[in-house]
Amino acid sequence: MVGDRLDTDIEGARRAGLDSLLVLTGVSDVPELLAAPAARRPTYVSVDLAGLFDPAAVVRVPGNADTGGWSARAVDGDLELTGAGGPLDALAALCAVAWEADVGPRVRPGSPEAGVALAALGLAD
Repeated sequence: MVGDRLDTDIEGARRAGLDSLLVLTGVSDVPELLAAPAARRPTYVSVDLAGLFDPAAVVRVPGNADTGGWSARAVDGDLELTGAGGPLDALAALCAVAWEADVGPRVRPGSPEAGVALAALGLAD
């Protein structure tokens, strides 16, 4: 199932037992994804429909807290991202920590590269 809404498309796919791809071109955004309850968490995320055809344009979530050159952790109720890599890998790492520790969606960069990735994901302050 492909959709741009966590509260309908992705939740419906989960209820049906299907894998889902959240495309970040519509209603739901990264802060909503990081705060999503278990029933609304997708299997994959892509910034657009290219994720249907290009393996480099999609990421499985959650990833590991340390993935793709990134490291995410919970700090004082927020998320912190350090390292360097692609924005989607950063998102996978952030989802891992946000969903496990029930923190976020506030994210602070722990490196200059993290600031760039967070801006690309719409998470810059």
